[in-house]
Amino acid sequence: MPWGNLLCASSILLSGGCASQVLRMFKFMKMPIFSMDTFINIQRCYTVPSCLKVWHEHQSSLLERVGENPLVLGGDGRCDTPGHCAKYGTYTLMDLRDRRILDIQLVQSNEVKNSHHMELEGLKRGLSFLEEKGCSIKEVITDRHVSVKKYMREQHKDKEHYFDVWHVTKGVGKKLEAAAKKPGCAAVRPWIKSTTNHMYWVAASCKDDPDLKVDKWLSVINHVANKHEGHSSKFKQCEHGPLTEERLWLKEGSKPYKAFMEVVSSGYLVRDLPNLSPVYQTFALEVFHSVVNHFAPKNTHYFYAAMMARMFLAALHFNENGNREQATDQVGNSRWKMMYPKSKKGEEAVVKPVKQQVTFNYAEDLQRAVIERRKALPNYTSARKDADKQFHRTPLPLTKSFKPVVKKDLVTQQKSRFLMPK
Repeated sequence: MPWGNLLCASSILLSGGCASQVLRMFKFMKMPIFSMDTFINIQRCYTVPSCLKVWHEHQSSLLERVGENPLVLGGDGRCDTPGHCAKYGTYTLMDLRDRRILDIQLVQSNEVKNSHHMELEGLKRGLSFLEEKGCSIKEVITDRHVSVKKYMREQHKDKEHYFDVWHVTKGVGKKLEAAAKKPGCAAVRPWIKSTTNHMYWVAASCKDDPDLKVDKWLSVINHVANKHEGHSSKFKQCEHGPLTEERLWLKEGSKPYKAFMEVVSSGYLVRDLPNLSPVYQTFALEVFHSVVNHFAPKNTHYFYAAMMARMFLAALHFNENGNREQATDQVGNSRWKMMYPKSKKGEEAVVKPVKQQVTFNYAEDLQRAVIERRKALPNYTSARKDADKQFHRTPLPLTKSFKPVVKKDLVTQQKSRFLMPK
């Protein structure tokens, strides 16, 4: 195998590229290049095992640095395809103090009852792995997944389980938007942003007082009706100063007011308010998922080993670049960029800090590992045998559970609805 083939094929994977598109580009340029079969062989025998090796070394160094310090973990799941028919589910656990990925678990849908159970299974595996490594886990912050809530409540009573505020406010905002679209309820819409901001304030200002969180949150029902006193025994009046601006107050008992109150005082929501995370949130995990979308796009299928390698690549990239400082200009002023968030629908612009340039030191380590593996295992046969040992626990393909069919029989039975008679 030429060294050029090895380095080119490994670079496609390490950069998060799509092999079929890169090979097509070379074809359009009339430049000779290896076939897709060669790429797959190099990926399976050399690149993927090297990715796993470098990740496990990196992960071991992270866990060694953590030691016995109590961890504050953020956890979130991601499916490989939109909708309800995902093949893979990945669950990521991040050290929220250090903003680094500590573990990623890849779950295939045939390993659990159905694709809805992949998130819980990933969390179980991740927590078990960290505890086996001797990590002390103090807090876990997740979304409000029903199965996750029950599992943490029953199996991990020694850990504080909090809910990420962004996930909660996102759900409340959607329900208020739906309520505002009902006939005669348009007056709810001007209060959506204020209400979601109110929840962030509730989570940050109440610490771990569950009753105060509930009382402060429900006070917004009086606030929107221009009542700012007599909320409850723990929270008697609003803490804002005199309101001089004219606002579109909701009339108590009106249709918009009832629609607003129905969403805000929902029993399902109020039960979860005491568990709002007062300090740490999982927004960094959402940033990591955007990195994953580069290395493993949801519109592209990957086999299990390649999917695992791409997830580890995304984690290596994020851990190296997730804590970059804000860039400055030649004078030393901080750099900012203006954006129009999709959620604002063009009505409001925001500024975000421009970060320093991205680095790819991890890619050099990966290329070095690929070269070392090629020297140690100079042919496909020996490299494939070694790779198969690493992937002996790979779950069976989904098609193994399907009824076997003969392709020739399907071709014979194939009939077109638009077949014209001869």
